[in-house]
Amino acid sequence: MHKISSLQAARGLAALAVIAFHSIFINAKYVTGATWLPDMFVFGQTGVDLFFVISGFVMVLASASKFGFRGEVYNFLKGRFLRIYPVYWIYFFAVLLVFLLKPGMVNSSQGGEVNIVNSFLLLPDANLPLVMVAWSLIHEVWFYLVFAFILLLPRRLVPLAFVVWLCAIISVSVLYTGSVNPYLRVIKHEFSVEFILGALAGIFYLKVTGGSFKTRLPSALLGGLGLCLVAYEMLWGAIDGADVIQSISLERALIVGGGYMLILLALALREFESQWEVPGFLKSLGDMSYSLYLSHILTLSVCGRLWIAFGSAEGGLVASAIFWALSLPVVIVVGYVSYRFVECPLTKYLSQLGKNRTSSQQVAN
Repeated sequence: MHKISSLQAARGLAALAVIAFHSIFINAKYVTGATWLPDMFVFGQTGVDLFFVISGFVMVLASASKFGFRGEVYNFLKGRFLRIYPVYWIYFFAVLLVFLLKPGMVNSSQGGEVNIVNSFLLLPDANLPLVMVAWSLIHEVWFYLVFAFILLLPRRLVPLAFVVWLCAIISVSVLYTGSVNPYLRVIKHEFSVEFILGALAGIFYLKVTGGSFKTRLPSALLGGLGLCLVAYEMLWGAIDGADVIQSISLERALIVGGGYMLILLALALREFESQWEVPGFLKSLGDMSYSLYLSHILTLSVCGRLWIAFGSAEGGLVASAIFWALSLPVVIVVGYVSYRFVECPLTKYLSQLGKNRTSSQQVAN
């Protein structure tokens, strides 16, 4: 699959948005008093919404020629496993070590209660996983499992499958609002809507770029409409204070997810039409977004503890500005180092190992 640079850049911006959102809580914990951070950082939580839409879009593009082939299901799941778990486990064991030595330093917001096994396997649980941000990876694992079943279908039935899944999630969201066990919570969660919208955008993109469908809608119009939808929900919707882990409103999933879907579609089509160049630093940010996402809270927490340890716990705008001027570059650097020296070598090694085993089996047969 040809990598669409604008999607990769959007992934990097999504990671920055999540960092902005989490910085509010880090600032409140380690730097008291007035804050330099703008109130709009609360909307950074929609970076997760953007991640899910991108995920659906990219999954369809990467699997465009694989629908209807049973053998591709195993390859897909293996590829997703190697993409998600090994790097995640590096952070899991690092946090586990801290948890065993200093339990109060991990997930203190929920009394330090953690299911180690579920956290390791990225299975749903009543509590947050050991690596707190990994709650979103649990949703990703669910999306991959459903997508693996959709891969079994002939390509002509794939859009229908996503529409049926979308209707099922909307119906359950409207008809049932009670509490459910952790597994059902993930299955019925409105975040699935955003993944599906991304997948449908990917299908539309393939039809347009493949010549089987023509649209006269300018990409700028699509992008502008998407921006309006996201802005509307940010200003007048129910984003502020939402407990995204338990549930989000169907309105948010459809409007924010739909807005981001249109924006991504506009960017991808614009890139296809004009071969425009996305700034290199944004592409790099997208490349390292997974490492950045996994590491940023840990990095900010260390920065906060060092800030207090060196006697800088006083608050105020100046203190807040200094703290973030020092901390945010560190977050980016740690994310890059993790990507360059952990994620890339590990993923490359495991992928090559899998290819070597496959080659050996073919020779033996």
